[in-house]
Amino acid sequence: MRHAFSLVELLVALALLGILAAVLLPNLMAARRLALDRAALAYAHNVYKAAWAYRAESPAHPLPTGDCTAGFSVGGYRARPAPGSVQSCEVQDAGNGTPRVVVQSRFGRTYTLP
Repeated sequence: MRHAFSLVELLVALALLGILAAVLLPNLMAARRLALDRAALAYAHNVYKAAWAYRAESPAHPLPTGDCTAGFSVGGYRARPAPGSVQSCEVQDAGNGTPRVVVQSRFGRTYTLP
């Protein structure tokens, strides 16, 4: 006697796999998007900390502002180039020498520190 799957059994198994994929894929994509947004936020924190460290060390010097997507280097402090999850990054002077960092993620979410 030959042991094999019937066509109906194979179709049922494929249908179950399709249902599982339909349920899991949106959740996995949302988790990936959240992870990339968090990577953009982490980069914003790195740039912000470098700007604040420079500000604390050299309060008499003006804070360099501008695009920080390709990295941010000021005084002896440095943030490496932005990861792929960052669409844009800008360092601003929020007034009285206080740094402000605005980062936009690849998915359009904007983070402003502080």
